[in-house]
Amino acid sequence: MEKATGIDRNKWSNIRGGKQRANEDHIQAVCEVYPQFALWLVSGQTIPEAGQISPEMEKARSENSLKIG
Repeated sequence: MEKATGIDRNKWSNIRGGKQRANEDHIQAVCEVYPQFALWLVSGQTIPEAGQISPEMEKARSENSLKIG
């Protein structure tokens, strides 16, 4: 995440470990790296027809395409 966002790895580690809360800079950085998750990240909602999905939806799509292909 540090390479992808330019935000120090220690800050990401602190967020993951619950020592720090994500702020708007962290959320914006994640949305830039994963634009398909932007709506889900900020609201918990998805609009698949608009390309706004959740990580779970992406995983399910990937698993389904492996079964089909």
